[in-house]
Amino acid sequence: MYLGSNSYKQIRELEKTAEMVMHTLRVETEINSLFSQYAMMQSRIFENKLLNNFDRETLLKNQKDTTLKIFKRLDILTKDNAKQQKNLEELIGLEASFYKSIEALNTEATADKELQNAHLRDVSALMRKIETIKANMLGHEEILLSRRQEEFSESRRLNPIMTLFLGMFALLIFIISFWQINKQRKKNDRTTAFLESVLKNTENIVSYYTPIKDEDDKITDFKIIYVNENIEDVLGTSPLVLENQLLSKVLPIHFENGVFDAMVTCYNTGETQRFEKTNNFNGIKYRFKTNVVKLNDGVLATASDTTEEYDIKQNLISAKDQLQTQNLLLLDNRAFLSNIFKSTSNIVMHFKSIRDVAGKIIDFDTLFINDAISDVIGDIPADVKHKKASEIYPTIFENGVFEKMVTCIEEERQIEYETNFEKDGETKWFQATAIKLNDGVTITTSDITLEKTRAAKLNDLNAELEIQNSIFKDAEGVADIGSYVWYLDTGAANISDNFYRILGFTPNEFDVTFDSYRELVHPDDLPRYDQLGEETVEKGNSNIHTYRVITKKGNVKHIYVNGQKVIKDGRPASVGVVQDITNRVKTEEKLRNKNEELKRSNAELESFNRVASHDLQEPMRKIQMFISRLSDRELDKLSDKGKMYFEKIDSSANRMQTLIKYLLAYSRINRTKKDFIKISLNDTMEKVLGDLEERIEETGVDIAIDNLPSLKAIPFQMEQLFNNLVSNAIKYGSTTEPPKIVIDCKKLSRNKISEVFDKKRKNYYRISIMDNGIGFDQENAEKIFGLFERLHQKDEYSGTGIGLAICKKIVLNHKGHIVAQSEPGKGSTFCIYLPA
Repeated sequence: MYLGSNSYKQIRELEKTAEMVMHTLRVETEINSLFSQYAMMQSRIFENKLLNNFDRETLLKNQKDTTLKIFKRLDILTKDNAKQQKNLEELIGLEASFYKSIEALNTEATADKELQNAHLRDVSALMRKIETIKANMLGHEEILLSRRQEEFSESRRLNPIMTLFLGMFALLIFIISFWQINKQRKKNDRTTAFLESVLKNTENIVSYYTPIKDEDDKITDFKIIYVNENIEDVLGTSPLVLENQLLSKVLPIHFENGVFDAMVTCYNTGETQRFEKTNNFNGIKYRFKTNVVKLNDGVLATASDTTEEYDIKQNLISAKDQLQTQNLLLLDNRAFLSNIFKSTSNIVMHFKSIRDVAGKIIDFDTLFINDAISDVIGDIPADVKHKKASEIYPTIFENGVFEKMVTCIEEERQIEYETNFEKDGETKWFQATAIKLNDGVTITTSDITLEKTRAAKLNDLNAELEIQNSIFKDAEGVADIGSYVWYLDTGAANISDNFYRILGFTPNEFDVTFDSYRELVHPDDLPRYDQLGEETVEKGNSNIHTYRVITKKGNVKHIYVNGQKVIKDGRPASVGVVQDITNRVKTEEKLRNKNEELKRSNAELESFNRVASHDLQEPMRKIQMFISRLSDRELDKLSDKGKMYFEKIDSSANRMQTLIKYLLAYSRINRTKKDFIKISLNDTMEKVLGDLEERIEETGVDIAIDNLPSLKAIPFQMEQLFNNLVSNAIKYGSTTEPPKIVIDCKKLSRNKISEVFDKKRKNYYRISIMDNGIGFDQENAEKIFGLFERLHQKDEYSGTGIGLAICKKIVLNHKGHIVAQSEPGKGSTFCIYLPA
């Protein structure tokens, strides 16, 4: 076998070199055939030139088809040859120019002779370049042919020598094999004796069975051929008695518990069967783990007693269930603790000690910080995790905090202290508690900046209180507010001077009680006023805050009242403020009228949408239909100027249709919670690129996309957003270098976003769409997002001026922000910020 395999290998090597020589000859043949077609086409060109016979439909058609077939065969033959593939790619470009020159000759058959001669010279020049490629390709193949012929000669010379050598080697192998086989035979004898000893001493029950089949070749039973002595411990029967007995008589239970079916399956399929069964033998419960394998014309079963292991396993399962219950409880506690960390405004940090070789604490490793740290230092907890405390808080080595942390660990005691932190010129104060945990310290801090500020201002406030009391009276008049103290036990009340003025009275003009004040309440609002009084006396406050009064001069005013129950001078009282909201009520009435007008305006807009979606589009469809019919039947009858006018009508109709479609798209962009679902922007971008596949191939633009996130959005609006932006990047692509578009994404915290907009979320995704196109002046960066705003004439670049307005409306609809950055000739970048 060794000799045969190596001889076969030598022959295959010889065949391979011969095939490579033949392959090179085939390539040369195809090259000659391909370039002969080009030469034939050139001769046909000159023939047609001499005969002045230019046939637009049939000229060179057969040669082009033949050339294409040869080119495809040659492309397949040179797939593994990069140099020839490069030559073929160069040939494709020349071939296109070659055919274009031929087409020009066909088109201008009756045109100026000088122009024809120029095209003929182009054909000759292209043919010379094609001949150069032919020479390169044939030269490369000649080199390959020479090399492969040498390899073929070398293989043919070495083949007889190798065959003789292998024959001698095979004889040596035969002698060595005979010696090894004899040695193996002796080893097998020892192995047989060893196996018999193992079967006698093993604790497993080993048995061998042969099948009993009926007339239909179906297994109906098994005969026991061999069983070791361990069976006697289970059945109480000698293995010699069991040999040649039927399984159905000795162990009928195997036909009930599935063991027989497993043995049949093993015999029929050859697949090893493994199972574990519990049975009762002689009143004792046994559990056996059994492996059944096919062996020669029977099956070998090895059963190990796992009764004790099974009992232990059941105990372990019970213990595991208890452990899982405890783990679930622990996970619940961890989740509860995690929720506390996320919801609390306190900063919780845990640091592990970093010690030098002498065991002295020199720094701390940050192991945990909750999310509240972002509001202080602006970093995300994951960004500062495992950083040294000296990197995050270098000031702790100056303000004594480091020493307090070390003392907490070394002396194993809780330490409380105050510290401050400066950022962007603002100082914040914190109350901190340090507690030792293992070889680290857990610090919980609460922001006491407000308390500090209040404490610092308290003295100033006390000093200014008297001044403010006098100012307050004047402020009440300016703000049309007043204050009162109403004693709930007697109904007596004290009101401020401006409260008297709101009612049209001079200060202290009459004694105010609940009943005397009631006489000023508008008759229609007396039930509300009485209910306010009853609820305030009963519960201390009321849900009624507004009513009308009639002033001393007979004017009707709207009053807003808000009070709180307190104990004043040992008596229950309601202390509160009142405000004259008459002007506000009138303003709100005007606002309601404006809202009604807005509803009518929205209804009119909906009506316009219906008109635009049907009444405007239907005439446009008919115009386009009749334009199409005129183009098919009457266009050739028009003059050149008439055709030009007709094309302008067609272009204007298409532009109007597109404009109506985009106006409808802009007006229908809305936002409801039910429209927002979790989507993958990778899938959205894949669909957009699929829709733009033809334009991408046509322009040859290279598009590189970063891994985009998944977020909650309205799917079709996201598709429209990216479709408009990528379409713009393609449309205004570079005219001086290969067009390229790069789309990337980065997650940023709102503190690191320099753009000014309403940032209600902590984090945002910044998706950037960058191109190397023609760009625009940055002063137009805001203008381009307006409706019908265009920076180019329609004869330069097609469009409606609505696409970017739609983009901005979609982004705003998703609570985001969009900006553009550009420079003429250096491309544009559109940045979209969407909530993370």
